[in-house]
Amino acid sequence: MVELKAVPSEPLARLPRRVNATDAEPRLRRFGAERFEPAWLSLWAVAIGREAATPLAWLLAAENLPRALLVAGELDLQPAEDDDALALGGGQRPTVAQFERWWLWERLARPRRWSLRVQPSTMRAVELPLWLGYSQGRQGYRQRRQTRLIVLSGLSGEALGALKPAVLAGLRDCLNAKPYATNHTSRQVRDDDPVPG
Repeated sequence: MVELKAVPSEPLARLPRRVNATDAEPRLRRFGAERFEPAWLSLWAVAIGREAATPLAWLLAAENLPRALLVAGELDLQPAEDDDALALGGGQRPTVAQFERWWLWERLARPRRWSLRVQPSTMRAVELPLWLGYSQGRQGYRQRRQTRLIVLSGLSGEALGALKPAVLAGLRDCLNAKPYATNHTSRQVRDDDPVPG
């Protein structure tokens, strides 16, 4: 896992997991998931607003994401605690210029927000709660089954396909970091099993 260095005065914190296993399972099964597990994805957050002290929204992103997630309102951050969820690194800290580009695309889609700006002084590392679902896909061209990945938000329960590149990179880092020996069948992934985005 890629270690993220949080801003020194701000320890790594987590957004609350609002969707529990009872709610996540039927949603993942509708997408064809046969197995599922909770996960945390480390991202970088920066406030959007007229002043850093009063953010109206937050952009969450990392180097492995093609675009940032926009979260309205304040972040309800909680201290990170040990749990059974899979911890995935989202990648290195994006530059302020990258956040500015992501915010430009959001502003183009929402013209009323042109007066709001990225507040670089608020940048911090956060962990986003996710539910990962796995299903056996079709047989690939190499005559083996491919596993399909479904990513659900642990905040709202919506499917977040845009997070797949970061989740896949985090899973790759976990596999390369240490041998995967655990009792959870959903985590028993062989190095040669492809997980397409």
